[in-house]
Amino acid sequence: VVAVVATVTKQAVDHPLACMGGKFFADFCRSRLGALAYRSLGGIVEFADEAALPLAEVSPPHGDAVRVVRTAKATGERFAVLPPLQLGSGGAPSGQPGVVLDAGVRFQTFLGFGGSFTESSAELLQQMSDSKQEQILEAYYSDRTGLGFKLGRLHMGSCDFSRGNWSCVQEDGDTELRSFTIERYEQAILPMIRRAQAKAGEPLLLMASPWSPPPWMKDSGKMLNGGKLLPQYRAAWAKHFVHFAEAFKAAGVPLWSFTVQNEPHAATPWENCLYTHEEERDFVRDFLGPALEASGLGLKLLIWDHNRDDMFARAHAILTDPEAARHVWGVAYHWYGDKRHEMWPAREGQLLFDNLRAVHDLNPNVHIIMSESCQEFGPRIGNWEMGERYGEAIIRDLNNHLEAWIDWNLILDERGGPNHVQNFVTAPVIADVQRDKVLFLSPFYYIGHFSRFVKPGARRILAASNRDALETTAFINPDGTLAAVVMNRGDYNISFWIQSGGKSVETTAPAHSISTFLLPADPSARL
Repeated sequence: VVAVVATVTKQAVDHPLACMGGKFFADFCRSRLGALAYRSLGGIVEFADEAALPLAEVSPPHGDAVRVVRTAKATGERFAVLPPLQLGSGGAPSGQPGVVLDAGVRFQTFLGFGGSFTESSAELLQQMSDSKQEQILEAYYSDRTGLGFKLGRLHMGSCDFSRGNWSCVQEDGDTELRSFTIERYEQAILPMIRRAQAKAGEPLLLMASPWSPPPWMKDSGKMLNGGKLLPQYRAAWAKHFVHFAEAFKAAGVPLWSFTVQNEPHAATPWENCLYTHEEERDFVRDFLGPALEASGLGLKLLIWDHNRDDMFARAHAILTDPEAARHVWGVAYHWYGDKRHEMWPAREGQLLFDNLRAVHDLNPNVHIIMSESCQEFGPRIGNWEMGERYGEAIIRDLNNHLEAWIDWNLILDERGGPNHVQNFVTAPVIADVQRDKVLFLSPFYYIGHFSRFVKPGARRILAASNRDALETTAFINPDGTLAAVVMNRGDYNISFWIQSGGKSVETTAPAHSISTFLLPADPSARL
């Protein structure tokens, strides 16, 4: 009897649904209780950093000096500028923990980092005081005292982070798109983009993604819960992309790229539209690709825009068709599917960092862009592990030929919304409208250790560690300086050596820290 009970209990615990339910319950409780605690005590207790600005400027390295910027959980350091290190001649001692850089071996050119201009984020910004609005925009877009974001993403039509369902086409059955308008974007989204570009001092590279066509174009007759684009509306839907880009250009905010469809494998309670590999291939080849090409707007087109697990299968189906492939500039993907952080992935794992490399190996001329990342069950105010998840993913994806990283919502409220189907998530910056407070969460700092120092046009160089706990990537910037990022997610400090160009220096990676090292480069190594 005891053996039978033990066996049944083990099978129940190991069952995927039981595991999923337990993870769901734990995540739900942790998120909701954290949000409740903040709402109850946020005026008394400090749950996250409120004074991220102004971020200290970091002067470029000279001679043999190495500039060091560090963020660490236990020490309170947040983009702390440390005293410079001095490179000495010779390599690191044999057998000691170390990171080796070789600027002579180079890989992809990097475009930059960015975030998404959702209706929720844009309307939240408007509800903050003028000074807090400036603080948020400065934090993200200033090259000197912010993260230096250069890219952005927006939803074409509504998404779950909108005020309900809406389309740019106002009349059912309007295949000529005579009722097309982007008037709604002028309420909050376009003003936010214009202000962000003013802070950045240059136009942003803007990607637009549809969540769903108008309901009358779908076989389900609604924007939510799945459904597919009806074949008779493929030409009209392709024309919608062109109208959208033309309207944004006329508004003084030209687009850079489109993805074909946000998450084409997900039938969720919010806006979506399903495509098989072959359906997306055929739509790109026969309708969308030719329509964008004929527009003369020079727009890039990216396929997939879903998780890493099936990105290679989708890329293979489309890129091996020459007529479809000629319209495709890149492959966009999302980071979801990590069973360490989410409750729904299969227990055999759906993370698959190596699928980026597989796509690159399939076609090295195709560009790979991260188009969405956030932590489900937000907002997780004060959680440090979220930042480390970002650090791991950015390092591993950069080392697998990633060329740009676009995060999801730029700002959300203390619940992780607003969201019209209660799909609350995290954002690097939380805007507490009631208290007029801005909270900077751990992902803000972890993203910034890359975005502040790896400049657009930088090229990844060879970087390798001899310890699993020292996770690293490195780039050579257009001015010739090297930017190396080293992360330690362990519970202990690690002393290690950095070696580059026949010189080395010893330093430390504290427990649960991320550091950026700026090294001088040989003038002959400049880009």
